[in-house]
Amino acid sequence: FNQMIERLEDSFTRLSHFSADIAHELRTPLTNLITQTQVALGRARTLDEYRELLYSNLEEQERLAKMVNDMLWLAKSDHGLLKPVQVTLDLATEVRELFDFFGALAEEKHITLSLEGQAPGVMGDRAMLRRAISNLLSNAIRHTPAGKWIKVRLTKAANDSVSLSVINPDSEIPAQHLPNLFDRFYRADPSRTRQSEGAGLGLAIVHSIVETHGGRVEASSDPNATTFTLFLPVTDERSA
Repeated sequence: FNQMIERLEDSFTRLSHFSADIAHELRTPLTNLITQTQVALGRARTLDEYRELLYSNLEEQERLAKMVNDMLWLAKSDHGLLKPVQVTLDLATEVRELFDFFGALAEEKHITLSLEGQAPGVMGDRAMLRRAISNLLSNAIRHTPAGKWIKVRLTKAANDSVSLSVINPDSEIPAQHLPNLFDRFYRADPSRTRQSEGAGLGLAIVHSIVETHGGRVEASSDPNATTFTLFLPVTDERSA
């Protein structure tokens, strides 16, 4: 009985913190939109100035829309409303296609994307797993210095699982932050702005997707590189 009460109290505490985090995250872009509009209405402006304001507001609105969509996705995941459509996937093929998608963004920073290793097929929802890998690649590109590299490594891991690692050179993430990186709205470096860092939901979504597929995700960091690794069950050829 006491354990049940403790679990309930923990759930209410986490819900309270989550609600406070949501309010805090939504307040920033909404305040920006209101302030920019109030300033614009303060005096007559040229067509170019109004156009610049609209572009700026659109950027904030897109950030808001993405944040809300991410929160809705996580809420559905929490309640078991997201059912993976299981198909056999070749992770190397999926990674190469995502490299094509992120190529322009990486090229803009003169970042080299590379894939190494091989792995057996996995059973999974293609859209979900592509989203998880995309979030890791986007995160890596955001934090990789210009002119450096990002490596994706595939290996056959122990216990009939496949590992997919996204590795990038970055300032070392202190060890005390690593266990919390997949928490919602968590930022290892509070000095990074929300505009450049995002809402802090990307890694939480990665964690949720991988758990839905019966896998796990880990993070490690040292002075040379930061690595995020997905572990996914190998396809059972007898049932494939």
